[in-house]
Amino acid sequence: MILRSILILTAAAVLAAGPAAAQKSWKTYKNERFGTSIEYPADKFIPQPPPENGDGLRFITTDGAEFTVSAINNVLNQNLAAIETAALKDRPLDERITHRERGANWIALSGTKANVVFYERRLLSHRGKIINDFEILYPTRLRSLYAPIVARMAKSFHAGVGINTGPP
Repeated sequence: MILRSILILTAAAVLAAGPAAAQKSWKTYKNERFGTSIEYPADKFIPQPPPENGDGLRFITTDGAEFTVSAINNVLNQNLAAIETAALKDRPLDERITHRERGANWIALSGTKANVVFYERRLLSHRGKIINDFEILYPTRLRSLYAPIVARMAKSFHAGVGINTGPP
C-alpha cells in the first residue's frame, strides 16, 4: 500500500511539473562578447554556427521552433521607451501582438503571425550601453509544449560580463 502511494505521488509530481521540466537537459548559453546568458533545453535546440561578429547565437529544432540570443552596443543611446517604440515599429501586417510587458530595464512582446507564436524580450544593461535580445518562434500547434519552456527561458535571460563589457 505504501509503495502504491509513493508511485501515485511520483506520477502526480511528474505530470504537475509539465513540459518544461520534462526536457532532460537544460544548458546555459553565454555570449562571450557581451556576457548575455540564457538557459535552454539542449535536448531540443541545436546551436547553429556563430556569426563572425560574435554578437549572439541562433538555435533550431526539428519541429520548426527557433530562438536567437544576441546583444549589441547601444550606439544610438536609446532609452527603454525608444527601444520599445523601435520594437513596435514596422511590424508585419499579419502579426497580432497579444501581450506587452515592461519592467524597470526590459520589455517583452508576444503574439502570433501566420501559424507561428513569437516572444521577444529586450533588456537594457550596463548603464544603458548594451541592448540584449531574446527572440523565439514556434509553431502555433505546439503552444502547450513551448509556453512553459519559453517562460523558463525568459526568466533565465540575463545580462552579464563579457569581453566587451564590465559588470551589468
